[in-house]
Amino acid sequence: MRGKTNRIVSGLHVVRKRLASGIYRWNVYAWRGGPCIYRQDGARPIITPEILSQAMAARQQASGKGPSDTFKTIITAYRASPEFERLADSTQRDYNRILDRIDDHFGAASIAAFEDRRMRREIIEWRDQWRGQPRTADKATVTMATVLGWAVHNALLTVNVAAGINHLHSADKSDKVWEPRHWEAFKDAPAHLLQALRLASMTGLRLGDLVRLDWSQVSDKAIILTTRKRKGRAVIPVVPELRTFLESIEHKAGTVLRNSRGEPWTESGLGTVFQRNKPAGFDRTMHDLRGTYVTWLATKGLTDDEIARIVGWTSQRIAGVRARYVDEARVIVSLVDRLSA
Repeated sequence: MRGKTNRIVSGLHVVRKRLASGIYRWNVYAWRGGPCIYRQDGARPIITPEILSQAMAARQQASGKGPSDTFKTIITAYRASPEFERLADSTQRDYNRILDRIDDHFGAASIAAFEDRRMRREIIEWRDQWRGQPRTADKATVTMATVLGWAVHNALLTVNVAAGINHLHSADKSDKVWEPRHWEAFKDAPAHLLQALRLASMTGLRLGDLVRLDWSQVSDKAIILTTRKRKGRAVIPVVPELRTFLESIEHKAGTVLRNSRGEPWTESGLGTVFQRNKPAGFDRTMHDLRGTYVTWLATKGLTDDEIARIVGWTSQRIAGVRARYVDEARVIVSLVDRLSA
């Protein structure tokens, strides 16, 4: 009986064959046409770090390089891991850029070198080459710590020497919202951009989810989708204002938002158009529209716990936004009314 080929996992070639006894046998090959490195009967095998290591050894042997105990082996294994595959495409791209830099600098080092606590100093000095770009520097150490943490979890190392390295970038972590002055600054922006900004402020969706929102995910009562970043289920209530906005959109099939050519937005496309139309000195981002959505829900009478369940924040964080932008505004209006009496 011909074997049934399943999807290729991490460069491996996994083939299922039914035996005469009726049992399925799974053969795992280092690559399509390569040697069989693992065989299992019954359930589909889970691709473990040990199987990945055997595959890498087979590939290295085939290329004449022989087995490797360099850190590059760990980087390659992490890139092929289920943990990495589960990341959103945009996150994988960000990680891969940093992983290339890690490979260039540390790839030839021995794995044993990362068991020595003194390697922490080497990592910090490597990070400091981007001291003038603190966000980039912090991404470098966070990615390194992630790779080493994965290696520790999979028993390839016993210590994560990059864990807890201090960040260079410090920023105001308080949530910001778009106020009337910000909307006024965008009053002359293209209609297709304003449409995207308004929908973001009434759904709280991240950019990646916003541009992919499809009419099939919109019902009379709620917008229901699986978010790309957290892979969680988002249920966004369709309140009257949101319903009116959605009804104003002419097309009712495919993606909800369209660019100036009538085509679906891409993340980079919408981000670029926003930056191009942003006035000089504008002090808000598109991401701040999530905080704007929180304040909007608060004005509709939802509790902190109810809002937290919708946007995936903590109740304490919601309370902070409410105190800063909702309650504060009400106090000021009340004071003006009393002083004007």
